[in-house]
Amino acid sequence: MNKRIDISRLEKGMHGGIRRISAPLELFFAPRSVAVVGASPKPGNQGGRIVASLVAQGFKGSIVPVHPRGETVSGCPAASSVEELGEGIDLAILAVPASAVPGLLEPLARKGIHHAIVISGGFAETGPAGEQLQREMEGLAQKLEIRLIGPNGLGVFSAPDRFNSFFLSPGEIRLPDSGSVAMISQSGAFLSLILDRLAGLGVGVHRAVNFGNRSDVDECELMDCFAADPEVKVIGLYLESVKDGPRFVEAATRAAGVKPVVIWKGGHGARGADAARAHSASLAGSYEVFQSACARSGLIEVQGFEEFTVALQALAWQVPAAGNRVLIVSNGGGMGVYLTDLCERAGLEVPKPPLNVLDQLAKQLPGYYSFLNPVDLTGSGTNEQCAAAVDILLASGGYDTLLMVLLSGTEGITPSIGSILGNRLPDDIPVIVSAYGRNMGPEMRKAFLAHRIPVFDSAESAVRALELLVKRGKRDASIDFEPDVSDEFYDATLLRGWSQWLHNVPDEMECKNFLKLCGVEVPGSWRIEQESDLDTAANQLGFPVVLKRVGKQIRHKTEVMGIRLDIPSREKMLQVWNEMSHGDPEANPVWAEQQMPPGLDLMVGTHRDPQFGPVLVFGTGGQYVEIYRDIARTLIPAEPEEFRNLVFRTHVGQIIRGVRGQEPMDLKRLLSFLKLVADWMVQEPRLGSMDFNPVRLYTNGLIVLDAKITLEP
Repeated sequence: MNKRIDISRLEKGMHGGIRRISAPLELFFAPRSVAVVGASPKPGNQGGRIVASLVAQGFKGSIVPVHPRGETVSGCPAASSVEELGEGIDLAILAVPASAVPGLLEPLARKGIHHAIVISGGFAETGPAGEQLQREMEGLAQKLEIRLIGPNGLGVFSAPDRFNSFFLSPGEIRLPDSGSVAMISQSGAFLSLILDRLAGLGVGVHRAVNFGNRSDVDECELMDCFAADPEVKVIGLYLESVKDGPRFVEAATRAAGVKPVVIWKGGHGARGADAARAHSASLAGSYEVFQSACARSGLIEVQGFEEFTVALQALAWQVPAAGNRVLIVSNGGGMGVYLTDLCERAGLEVPKPPLNVLDQLAKQLPGYYSFLNPVDLTGSGTNEQCAAAVDILLASGGYDTLLMVLLSGTEGITPSIGSILGNRLPDDIPVIVSAYGRNMGPEMRKAFLAHRIPVFDSAESAVRALELLVKRGKRDASIDFEPDVSDEFYDATLLRGWSQWLHNVPDEMECKNFLKLCGVEVPGSWRIEQESDLDTAANQLGFPVVLKRVGKQIRHKTEVMGIRLDIPSREKMLQVWNEMSHGDPEANPVWAEQQMPPGLDLMVGTHRDPQFGPVLVFGTGGQYVEIYRDIARTLIPAEPEEFRNLVFRTHVGQIIRGVRGQEPMDLKRLLSFLKLVADWMVQEPRLGSMDFNPVRLYTNGLIVLDAKITLEP
């Protein structure tokens, strides 16, 4: 469900305090007049470079440098202080030492300036002293109702308003013309590189922001802003961390619900996370959980600079695909084979044309061409023949996308095919082109530019672009999906307030007893405190039995010889019990349990991520869970279809579905158990983590064999 933000309200933050999202952001992008505080004509001066950049871009509003000497900067008359500024200044750009920033806010407010971009570094990214300085600045801005972008960033770029706050000298990077891409970046360096690349490709950008340390305006508010902007067709997002996980998911879900949002995450591993902290004073968090947040929100995640720009260009220029059927056209047979492999790996179909279409092609084009898809025009093909083949095949209605990869070195296929094909192609299917050759690629790019058809340098990039357009098309189709979770097997009414019964962290048997109260099947068990208990256990449970040590500090029973299976007799029970108890049954109590029939061993768990909150984990279970690493995650609470998607994102999910003639497993009961565990975690804030491994699934039934729970302080 998508909502437009009410920008006149205040929103209370998740962790206390007030997060202001009240004032409109428009004056950051389209000010009528701007003051650049700290600008001077001295070579290398940051503020002076910002003024020069504004002048070079052709900003039509007034530019007032502010510097104690009041010297003219790039032809713009200066004021010697903020107090000397005239009326009507919409925006201040602060390029002064960090320590001077807080003292400027009150004079700005007195002049009626309530929007400021803080370029200066030296705040939270530098350590405790900088953090304190940033808090001081934020508190003053809050009090004075000044909106801030920054600190420690480049600020903003707006192509239609010919405005930017960059301190990059004109000519250092190319700035794009006006277009339909909006960019949000945590890194100023990456933003400048991305803008330069998009400009080189001819991809227009509407607006772009580097928010730096995000003391006020952040990625969430910017996503809401660009999602509501009719000039924006696709949003690009580079992030190293998020500040408020649940709020990020909400904003991303709203934005992705109305237009594509492409995200590139920096800082995947431990060292990357350390770099992100040093760079932007933030906690990167778990990358796997971040991926789950992206999947939940509908974001399109890409890996790396090249794939990021490929995605932005494809989604900005082409319509989403209605399906995954690809028509491949090339003038090289080997390239056609390779493209087919790439498409099939990406989950795209390459169907053959029907016989009547093949007959039509054979009547109009040379018989030595191959039209079976991939279409191979060979080295003899011409532009007109290529266009004719494409016309006939697309008119058949059997294809959802067109992929052309053309090679140089032949006389018949030339870049002028762009003008021939451009006006003949249907506008309701995406078209992606790649061209190989020293001159072929650049000239082909120019030929197709007027038709907004992207031409990539490699087959791999072209297929990836198609894959993204197909994925977006599936989302836009909004196919109604009713997951098969109508049967509720378990009673969740006991969950709320469960932790209030506890004085200590529950052990395995206490956890399983509670599960049993909720209707979850667990093995029958008996505590062995003395030798006579062996007889009772044998009578109650039968043979074979399992003996296990139950202790809150035991993480893996197999590593401490804490579990023995297949015990066939009373005599063997006595021997194993003596070995496990070591004469001290109280150290780690020993329990006897029913040995359950073989089944499919799964792992179900939860934990609390410091950024995104409760997370549900599912995958292949048993003692080799760390080796298999067949794990998927989703944020909770979750909708029913998300539990089903969680299962089928794992390899074990295919076994549950049923493979090689085997019966499918009890998916309904598994989904119901996942929901019970998720509800338990969400409703009980004292729960730190839960680990049910193995959970044994059958064709008709589910049983929990082991359980561990931790509590928050």
